[in-house]
Amino acid sequence: MYIALAALLGLFLGTLLGVVIWRLPREDHARLFRRPRCTRCGQPLGWELLPLLGYLLQRGRCRHCQKPIPFFFPLVELLTGTVFALLAWRHGLSGTAGLYALFSLALILTLFLDWLHQDIYYIVILPPAALALLSALWENDMRLELQNRLTGLGVGLIFFGLLFLLGQVLFRSQALGLGDVWLAGSIGAMAGFYGALWALSLGIVLAAIGAGLLLLLRRHSAGDYMPYGVYLCLAALGYFCFGPI
Repeated sequence: MYIALAALLGLFLGTLLGVVIWRLPREDHARLFRRPRCTRCGQPLGWELLPLLGYLLQRGRCRHCQKPIPFFFPLVELLTGTVFALLAWRHGLSGTAGLYALFSLALILTLFLDWLHQDIYYIVILPPAALALLSALWENDMRLELQNRLTGLGVGLIFFGLLFLLGQVLFRSQALGLGDVWLAGSIGAMAGFYGALWALSLGIVLAAIGAGLLLLLRRHSAGDYMPYGVYLCLAALGYFCFGPI
């Protein structure tokens, strides 16, 4: 039952994340959390906001103007609901599950912002990293846990910082952005030392596979933007859902 409730909560929070993903890059901060409206005609939405169900019943179109609803809205809802269900299944009703759920919201938000808008927002990734460090103060072995999270932060910042510098020196271009560096550090703080090694290594592998597939399909060329943040976020979500308890 609690797994189903977690999935339902994730679906509704995914609806809110979709609104933020749409409005934040457009600097629509004043209306960030106001009532959602159609992205085409601006009419307020009602029952269409039901996660997944509203999109399916409307066949992906606004009932006012009949224009397509951006495809990422149901994807965000589905991913958030799935992640919350997996966290409940893996960690039960625990403080760890709640903390990972908060981290996951920031990661899902960053994943879609980087994928759709090629941007990583510090205001999204840095507060969860600070929360991860503060949460160590409530652990039984506060000193050890704080050291673990600080080491994870350092692993992400140093390793991806070196990759950023190598791109500047060897290729005279930004193979990685500074946003990717801070995202890696934030993931390290959230996951700790072992989790940082696990998630960041998997993120690099996923990025290599994704880039290779896109090149083979001729959907991208070698000089195109590579959203490393997407792969890092997917890897971190995988660690939270399937990593050690």
